[in-house]
Amino acid sequence: MKKILIFAIFCLLITGVVSAYEIRIDAPQSIKLGETIVVNGTTSLPAGVSFDIMLTRSEYTSEVKATKHVIVQGDKNFTVEFPTTGYTRGIYKVEILPTGEFRYLGDSITMRVVTLVDRSDEVKITSLPRQYLNGQLHLTGNANNVRNDAIEIQVDNPDGSRLFGPSFVPTNIDGIFSKDFTIGKTGVYQVKISDRKGSIGTYNISVLDQDISTVPVVTPPPTTQTPDTSSSTPSASMLSTRDQPAYFSVATKTGPGRIYTSTGTDWVIEYTDPLGQRVKINTKGPGFPEEITTFGNGETQYFMVYPNKYSDTANVTVFAENAKSIAASLIAPPGFMVTTTVPQAPTTQAMFPAVIVVISIGLVALFWQRK
Repeated sequence: MKKILIFAIFCLLITGVVSAYEIRIDAPQSIKLGETIVVNGTTSLPAGVSFDIMLTRSEYTSEVKATKHVIVQGDKNFTVEFPTTGYTRGIYKVEILPTGEFRYLGDSITMRVVTLVDRSDEVKITSLPRQYLNGQLHLTGNANNVRNDAIEIQVDNPDGSRLFGPSFVPTNIDGIFSKDFTIGKTGVYQVKISDRKGSIGTYNISVLDQDISTVPVVTPPPTTQTPDTSSSTPSASMLSTRDQPAYFSVATKTGPGRIYTSTGTDWVIEYTDPLGQRVKINTKGPGFPEEITTFGNGETQYFMVYPNKYSDTANVTVFAENAKSIAASLIAPPGFMVTTTVPQAPTTQAMFPAVIVVISIGLVALFWQRK
């Protein structure tokens, strides 16, 4: 019995010596999808000892995503990076795999849980991803979860310098937001959108050098008509008041298009529909563009734009998506001419029978009175 007790104590001492090592790792609790998971650690393992760190997606099932090999250096510190480009959002686990004969003390930390967050689907950018240099970068979008509130926008120039923000821009009751930025050069502009809960997503808008609306259009021989799907957003600007509206003529392409105004003033758009009826659009406030969806077949469409308030006088810029060109004028096109129909004055011939009837009725009444 005594020998057995001594042997048990010896085994405990040997086990204590073997397992008397510590290793601790740290990783962020959550990061944005596409960023890199950085794992920092420290250990008391001897220099030269190696081990593996594994990243797995850990939800309903466990899926190994990557494994990194670490060799302990003299300072006993280490760093491992796991890029997450191409991954899906969800819960991931970073874990140190067993190292053979080495065991770790109870206060070691060999596993961390990291959540990859992707909120990019919470915002839909509706403005064109490719625009042409006309002095304005146009941004519109819809933030489904930020209705009648505000989102934070930051815009960076192609060289990385700051163009705008970060500043909050209002959203309407449908979550729609809009903002125009003055620019003077081509390139890729990076738009970063956040809300009060944090980052939502990063979006790129490419600004090209030449607006195809300024290039002469060569009409090809008649062929089978197909929709023109090339992207362009020509625009035109003009001073507009209630007494002197601005008129815009849009040379359409084949297919659906979109007409929208600049922001800063509560604009009203009027146009004539295919049935000849005058249509008036005024659904947005000064912080949002007034807009309509059209369908073209290569014809010219006309629009009248003026401020909703009589006291407003401002320049309005009208953009025409999927159009050949747009021009502004203070002269009303035929469809907007004000005409007044004056009732024709009754002629003497038309009045004569009525006079005879009145006299006859009077004579009859006088005759009956005397009788």
